[in-house]
Amino acid sequence: MSKLLRQNRESGQGLVEYALILVLVSITVIVVLSFLGDSVSGVFERVSIALSGQTVAGQGTEYTVGGFSVNATQFGGPATCTLTVPSVNVTMYQDGVPAAAGQTVTVSASSGGGGAASASGTTNANGVATIGGITMISTCSGTVTITAGSNSNSSGY
Repeated sequence: MSKLLRQNRESGQGLVEYALILVLVSITVIVVLSFLGDSVSGVFERVSIALSGQTVAGQGTEYTVGGFSVNATQFGGPATCTLTVPSVNVTMYQDGVPAAAGQTVTVSASSGGGGAASASGTTNANGVATIGGITMISTCSGTVTITAGSNSNSSGY
């Protein structure tokens, strides 16, 4: 009987060892990602930029416009809406490198239905300005295009 009890304790010990290994691997991954977080987000941003057809030549001041959504709220008739872009990320580059913090970025927004607006934001340490609250009046269906420099991105509503 003592042999049977010893076997049960050893199998429980293996489970505890696996749990400790998983905890150590998890901690290692968290530490590595905390150091590389900005680099990883930069890679995702470059992929997103390439998929949207935008380019960064690496000369002078350039901008890229991230993805965004448009909310349309109908008022004053069946064909008139208030369009709101809650937020859009615009990255500013100086000679191919993300701009320093504190730079002002201005975008223009236009809709196929005749609406237009502009808004500004300030870059963070990664050259990204989060610009929000862009509002315009337009038709209740179509596309909004946000332009910064020579790059733009569109979203339907």
